[in-house]
Amino acid sequence: MFDQPKRTSFTPPPPNLDIDQRYIFKLIKLVDEGVSPFADPAKNETFHQIRWEFNVAFLDSRQPLYGEDGAPWLFTDTSTSKTGKNPKNGMVAKSRLWIEAFLGHSVEQDEITSDTPNQLLNKYATGLFELADRESADGTKYQRLQIMRLSPYKAAVAAPAPPPPPPPPQPQPEEVPF
Repeated sequence: MFDQPKRTSFTPPPPNLDIDQRYIFKLIKLVDEGVSPFADPAKNETFHQIRWEFNVAFLDSRQPLYGEDGAPWLFTDTSTSKTGKNPKNGMVAKSRLWIEAFLGHSVEQDEITSDTPNQLLNKYATGLFELADRESADGTKYQRLQIMRLSPYKAAVAAPAPPPPPPPPQPQPEEVPF
């Protein structure tokens, strides 16, 4: 998979989305859309375009965001099937960064297998949105909501147990008068 027709519809963000807040992303679907439009046939590149579909919730309240139709908001973003790390310049493929965020740890290249998509589904990560300037094929400029960065989700840990009460005072030996 991490190597069909391109989706052209766009779901507007909910009105209560705050671009400056951190959110919880639950990965609900991965779709292989076929050879990426960024693959260069002259270089025999055949990497694929991957569509990632998420449900999104507020980090602080864990309440899901709902679309205008009242259903949980479905956010879609894409990456390529590339999962490499470039040791020369430190660049890491977006897919690999997202895989590591959903798994909660760094992965080696041999850990990314055909079963990786199944391991990621219904996992959580936290992240931020950004508005990116884009230009369509006909030259029209627009802004697109996209994920700026995903990080592993660490569920809130229950408050630590209160420390045990101090031990009761030990009886002092009675003083013996001389």
